[in-house]
This record gives sequence, C-alpha cells and structure tokens, in this order.
Amino acid sequence: MKISKFIEELRRRNVFRVATAYAIAGWLIIQIATSVFPAFNFPDWTQQFVIIITMIGFPLSIIFAWAFELTPEGLKKSKEVEITESVTNRTGKKLNGIIIAVLSVAVFFLLIERIFFAESSILDRNSADYEVASIAVLPFVNMSDDESNEYFSDGLSEELLNGLTKLENIQVAGRTSSFQFKGSNPDLRDVGDQLGVAHILEGSVRKSGNRVRITAQLIQADNGFHLWSETYDRELTATDIFDIQEEITRKVVAELKIQLLPQEEEEINNFPTTDFEAYNAFLEATQLEVSQTEDDLLAAVEKYKRAIQIDPSFALAYARLALVYGDLNWNGNLSLDDMKKLMRENIDQALLIDGNEGKAYEALGYYYLNIEDNQKALETYERAMELLPGDAEVLVGYHDVLHEFSLHEESHVVLMQAYEIDPLNPEIGTELASHLIYIEETERGLALYEEILKNNPNYTEAKVRISQAYAGIGSGELGKAFINVYEVYKEDPENVDIIASLSGLSESLGMYLVQEHFIQKMGELYPNNQLYYFMYANYYSEHGKIDEILEFVDTQRGIFSDEFNKEIDTFIARLTFLKGEEEKAINMYEDINPIVLSESVIISSNDEKTDINTYLYYLKHTGQYNSYRYQYLNEVFCEYAKKTAEEAEFEAGKKYLKWDIGLCEFYKGNTEAYLEMLREQYFDFRLVSNFPGYFRFSRNPNSLSGNPEYEQLKSEILDDISVMREEVITYLKAQGEWKEEWGMD
Repeated sequence: MKISKFIEELRRRNVFRVATAYAIAGWLIIQIATSVFPAFNFPDWTQQFVIIITMIGFPLSIIFAWAFELTPEGLKKSKEVEITESVTNRTGKKLNGIIIAVLSVAVFFLLIERIFFAESSILDRNSADYEVASIAVLPFVNMSDDESNEYFSDGLSEELLNGLTKLENIQVAGRTSSFQFKGSNPDLRDVGDQLGVAHILEGSVRKSGNRVRITAQLIQADNGFHLWSETYDRELTATDIFDIQEEITRKVVAELKIQLLPQEEEEINNFPTTDFEAYNAFLEATQLEVSQTEDDLLAAVEKYKRAIQIDPSFALAYARLALVYGDLNWNGNLSLDDMKKLMRENIDQALLIDGNEGKAYEALGYYYLNIEDNQKALETYERAMELLPGDAEVLVGYHDVLHEFSLHEESHVVLMQAYEIDPLNPEIGTELASHLIYIEETERGLALYEEILKNNPNYTEAKVRISQAYAGIGSGELGKAFINVYEVYKEDPENVDIIASLSGLSESLGMYLVQEHFIQKMGELYPNNQLYYFMYANYYSEHGKIDEILEFVDTQRGIFSDEFNKEIDTFIARLTFLKGEEEKAINMYEDINPIVLSESVIISSNDEKTDINTYLYYLKHTGQYNSYRYQYLNEVFCEYAKKTAEEAEFEAGKKYLKWDIGLCEFYKGNTEAYLEMLREQYFDFRLVSNFPGYFRFSRNPNSLSGNPEYEQLKSEILDDISVMREEVITYLKAQGEWKEEWGMD
C-alpha cells in the first residue's frame, strides 16, 4: 500500500481524530490525578498507576480505531464494512465534537489548577494555606583527581544555594543543614524529612586542566523520582561557571513552578565577578569561614583580599570580608576600633559597587550591632531580609536585634523561621534551645540540646549552654552549672565564650577572686576582644578601681555609636556616684537623660524604663523621696512595670518583670512587698544570678541595711549560695585546679 493511500485510509477510519481525542483526554486525566490526588492524601502509587494505564491505553485506542468501525448495527471489523455503507464521516463529526468538548474541559481545568493548585499562582501568594516550594542543595561531590579541589565543589554548591535564597517563593534549606549530609550517601527521603523539603538538588564536579564537568539532578524527595538532570562540559572560566549556575537555577525554577519577579530575573543574570581566579579565591574563603576558628577566619581574610585584588569590583567579596572582620572581633583578637574601621571600609565599597548586595546589608546590620546602634541595625537587617528573604543567617541577625529591643516574643518567631530553614545548624539550634529553656519549655530545650550534640559531638557552645541551663530560671543550680562548664573548659581552655561563662558564674557564686582570674585570662589571650572590655569595666568598677575605670571607659568614646556613648556617659555618672560625688553624678545624669526632668513622661521603651529606674534610685539614696519629681516618676515607672508584666506573652517573662514591680514597691517605701519579691525571685522562681553582688555592691539598696527582715532574707540567700560555692570549691580541689590565693577554705 502506498504511503499516501495509507494516510488517507487512516483519515477515513478516524484514527487521527481518535488519537487526538485520546491524547487530550489522557493528558486531562493525568493532570487531574497529579493535582487532585495529593490534596486528598492518596498514596503516591495511585498517581503512577493512572499515568501507566493511560499511556498503555493510547496505542490500544489507535489499534481499535483502525480495526473496528461503529455502525448503526453495532461494532464491526472495518474490513467487513463496505466503503459505500461506511458511516465514518458521521463518526468523524461526532469525534470533532468530543475533541472540542474535551479541550473546553481541559482549558477550564487549567484555570482551576492555576488558581487552586499551582504553587506559583497569585492567589496562593496571599493565601494562608500557600505552600512554598522547598529544596535542599546537597554538597556536590568532588570527582576531581585532586582532593584539594573539595573547596571548589563545596563552594559551587553553596553559591547555588545562596542564589536560590534570593528568590521569594522558595524555601531553601540552610547551608549548614544541607552540608550535614556531605559524604554520607543518605536516603533522600530521610534528607527531605529532616530538612522539611520536597525537592533535592545534588550533583558532582570534575575539574581537569582548563575544563570542568558539572552534573546536576533535581529529585523529588518523597519518592526519589528524577525530575530533571543535566551534564555541563565547559571551559574553566568564570563566565562558563556562572552560565551553568544560571541554567541550573532556571531549571529548578521551572520544575518547581516558581514565578519570578522582575528583580529576581535580573538577579539571576547578575554575575558577581568575571574573573575565574578571583572567584576561585572567593570560594576558598567561603569554606574557610565555616569553622569560625580564629586561624581559619584569618586565612579567609587573606583569600577574600586576594579575590578583591584580582577583581576590585567584586562586591560580594567585600561584603563577606566585612562579615569575617566582625566575627574576628568576637571570636579572635581584632580590636573593636580596628573592626569598626575594617568592616565599614569594605561594606561601603561593596554598596558603592552594588547598592543591592544583600550580604553587604547583612554585614552593615552586624556592624551596627557591634557598635551598639540598635535602631540602625534594625532598619538595615530589614533591608537585608528584603534582598535575601530565605537566608537563615540574616534571620538570626534580625533575631539578635529584636532581642536587644527586648522584643522577646517577636524574636522567638524570627528564630523559629531561621530554624525551619536550617534545622541542623548547631548555632541556630543552640540559640533556640536556650530560648525554650528561658520560656520554661525545659524538656523541649534539653531534648534539642541532646539532638545537637548527637549530630555535633564537639560543638562547644551547646555544651556550655546546656551547662548554663542548670543555673537558669526554675533550676538555679549554680554549682552544678559551674562544674559542667569547667569540664568543657578543660577540653577547650582558650574558648572566649567558656571563659566569659565561668567568669559570670563565679560572680553569681560570690567567688570574686576566681572571677578576676578568668577576666585576667581573657585579657591575656584576647586583650582587644569586645567582650573583655565589658567584663573588665564592670568588675573593677565594683571592686574599688573607680578612677582607673573612669579613664579606661573614656578611651572607648568614638568607637561606639552615639546611642551607646550615652550609655558610656551613664556609666561614668554611676562611677561618679560610687565615688561619693552624688550631687555631681545626679546633675550629670539629668544632662544625659533629659526625660527624667520632663513635665510629662511616657515610657516607650525598656531603655527609658532603665533611665527612670536609675534616677529614682539616686533620688531615694540621697533622701529626695518626698519630692514631687520622685513621686511623679515613681508613679510613671509603676504603671509601666505593671503594664509590661501583664502584656508579657511568656510566663517566664512575667516572672522576670516582677522584679520591676518589686522595685516599684521599694521606691514607694513598701519594704514588705519588696522583700516578698526578692524571696519569690530567688526561692520560688530560682532566678539566682548575682545575688551576692546585689547585696554587696552598688546595686544594694542600702537604705534597707539593718532592717531585720532584709538582713534575715539576705542571710538565707547567701547561706544557700554558700552551699553551692562549697560544692564548686570541693570540685576544683579534687581536680587540682584550686589556687590557694583564692582563699576560700
């Protein structure tokens, strides 16, 4: 049979029409199954079954259309029907009607699917039930012969991840969580469950000479189905590398049905550098940052500098370098003054090159936090979140700012968002566990600590925090806390956070010479560390070196923000008060905090509450408690204290804020209510930190000294602390760590 006659016979027997009708109907059936079945929680195999049956039916329908004809007498084999008696023309018209009807249904379904089922629809963006597309980027496997190229494959993976975090309608698992699975060949369903993502991007990188081969594949986490895979074989140039990253990103966006905003389209095409050597140095630096040890951070600085030297227009490298300088102030020995200068230089350069570089705004927010300019930090982190909506590190920084404003409920929400993005990040997990313990969800907090240490057995910060938890609200076991932190200290005796923790616990135990020992050790190891400044100034101002601290504090001017310089001036006024120059100190305080002299005072922040509280203490201490100004400010203070305690969302917050209500009673002269608050705080709530200092030094409301009830309560509290202190001394002696000059036999 000639081809033309065969095709004509196919047309006559309506095979083409049947194939068209079946294809449209089959497509519609598959779309309904894949869109509707998940909404009703049908098993995954039901979708696969529908697809397979539909596909099998397609060739059968064609065979059936060729072999049989529908006649008025019923179904007959085509060869048995005379052409003159055939009704295929009428059947064809009916099939045309069926095709039009099915097409109409398909169009209607597409509209419904876009509105109610598609993840990228406009209505979904405003819906509370909107399910954001989610993905984890696992570290690409280094397939190169040279193992030292590991940084390159890890760096490319991280940059792909960072690129996806800039997109609004996708949740990307954080770098730390994704990299937990490096080298473990995990079950991808477990990865999806642990990270809370529906899709996984994985691949491999092979460098050879001036060529690179990158393989990437997108996988559905719940069933392991490969949605897309591609191999890229290119020259080893920055342009080719970024082209590959862009192609992979666009494939992910297409497969996950993400609708890109115009600025996101532009961002995908925005390459950070055109020089491969600069990018190579940048990737090395990013991987050195991960450990957060001082040596690796210093090495990262040199790599970022190298990247910038090669390409002075590399905005992202400037921004990341600024962040490292901020870390070196806290984790190393970079002075606050040098940190401030180096951070700002690199941030300004990054923003000069690219005013929309999200990491530059993150670095700027971190900078403002470091110099205690919290308002600017808040504004800057909000801008960083606009540019990097899915970046867990930005959310953690924003959480820190909210915490500075004592917005504990809001900061908890932000911290939870960061944890959902990066659930295996030990830093974020540790912060969340601490917060859970703070709000008295102790079991959840301790369980999270255990999970963190199970996955990261050498993570020191979690060990310190779980030890500190013994001293927290509801527990108050200072001795147990000190001993547990000291056990960690023996493993890592130069850790900044451990030394600071032991110093603080020593103070709460009334072991002031031990406290001084750790402050001096901090000074020997990290004389330029910001934390050391505060430890040194607070300790020695309470231990008689007032003139020395006055001079020391005055040298810090210009390093901090104007906002924090006000706090420095307030501290100087307090030191002046401690020297006995009370009238001068009060005049200084009034100049620094004019709110205390306002005719109409409305407290709008915790900082203003603190200003009023301190001024009331000065007036009461100097016998001015009958003045109109004292009475008026105390009324305002009491009203604010009661209001904030009532509005506190967490029960723990209410307990902390009862301290302010007790102070209100103290300023009123209601000694009984004040002492009841102290007893409740210590013995009922177990908020035991630094009571010895409270009784001994400037925080002591010494107008109560000699009061029998006050002295009795003081004795009970100090006796309880003495038992815990003896527990620590016994432990230190048994460890051979006790020094005779500490003198507490």
